[in-house]
Amino acid sequence: MILDHSYGKEKEIRRLIARSCLHMDSLDVSAWMKYKYDPSGMFCAVEDKKIVACLQTKKRTFFYQGKACEALVLSLACTLPDYRQRGYFSELLEACMNYAACNHLITLAYTNFPKLLESKSFQPVSSTKYYWLEMENWNQGDAQHVQIYRPDIDLYPLYHEFLSHFDGSIRLDPQEFQNAIRLYLNCNHRVITAVDEQRELRGFAIYRINKEHIEIQILVYLDADAILDCFAYLKERCQTLSFIVSNQERFDKLFPMEIPRKQGTVLARLNNYKLFSVWSKENVHHAKEAFAALKKPIWNHMID
Repeated sequence: MILDHSYGKEKEIRRLIARSCLHMDSLDVSAWMKYKYDPSGMFCAVEDKKIVACLQTKKRTFFYQGKACEALVLSLACTLPDYRQRGYFSELLEACMNYAACNHLITLAYTNFPKLLESKSFQPVSSTKYYWLEMENWNQGDAQHVQIYRPDIDLYPLYHEFLSHFDGSIRLDPQEFQNAIRLYLNCNHRVITAVDEQRELRGFAIYRINKEHIEIQILVYLDADAILDCFAYLKERCQTLSFIVSNQERFDKLFPMEIPRKQGTVLARLNNYKLFSVWSKENVHHAKEAFAALKKPIWNHMID
């Protein structure tokens, strides 16, 4: 049986995620339940009188060539170990797509396993690049332009200005953005901000320390100096640094000798291409055509 919500089942969902998502520790699970769990958008598979699989969806604002619509984003999916390979994810996805077809023009997902979604008419429209830098001889940027984030610092205007340079992307509203920041902070991430000579915000980085390595989760910037200043600050705290950027972000100009590897993929599905064409004023038949019509690059992060 498939349920299209999970009201009143918070404890069961928490146990399901804790047992199924081995990459999430108890702190991660608690933070996710507090800042991302949405029972109204949770599809559940019930078997043996218990929830054995779930698919969390989110309603987000999608911007396309100066217009905005409500998109559905696939956020998290998991199945209890003993119930895997039984088709529960396919059933949940089918129920989700039936719902989306009646309520949303487009559905988006970011995943490392695109094949699972391509069978349901999702198409890859963008990808991410993973960089790994040795910081021993790093000598660029100025760490004096970096300060530790405080809750009274409003990062949203910077995020909003940064996204104005992109298109075909999810844009969080102020509350959604603040919840995303709180989620990272509650999962042992840290946030630093880069400022210019007038102490105006020019960028921020959200990262996590793992022994001698620092992994940047989100990197927002208005110029290359903001990136290099953040890296100069982090260089003093690690031996190696990794980060993920959208495929369209030209980091090859900053690091021409570094060869990134492909990471995750953003997939999109036009739930009704005729309505999307009317709304967008682009004659398209599928997601690849819609995204190929964009004049600006796509930003792949903070979509759910």
